[in-house]
Amino acid sequence: MTASRLAVLAAITSLVAWGLKAVAIWVAGGLDESPLESPLFVLGLAAIVVAVVSLGVAVARERPLAFKVIGGVVGLLIGVALSSLASFVAAAVIPDSAGWVQEEAGLWLSALLALGVTAAWYTKRGTARTAV
Repeated sequence: MTASRLAVLAAITSLVAWGLKAVAIWVAGGLDESPLESPLFVLGLAAIVVAVVSLGVAVARERPLAFKVIGGVVGLLIGVALSSLASFVAAAVIPDSAGWVQEEAGLWLSALLALGVTAAWYTKRGTARTAV
């Protein structure tokens, strides 16, 4: 499995995990009411970390191992920054009256952003490979 494919699959996993977490919160009637909330959060967090690190490694694809390691670290740092920005934007856009949705929206936006970026890279890389 290539790093770019792993990045896309991990981004999908984070989106699904955090989506299921939202369903668990909704069914339970609010935050901290469902026993599934924490495990689904951890699964989504681990998956999004794998996604951004794998994307960093994929960007350094033809380079020596040291560049791939640096790419993974840079991918993680950029992922954390973009995730923080997504959470800030979601909190600013969604009204306080939305309740727990406002708190969770940053996760969903982060996962969607990760999926968009990883899918775009995977598609671009596949297109470049077939064009050669």
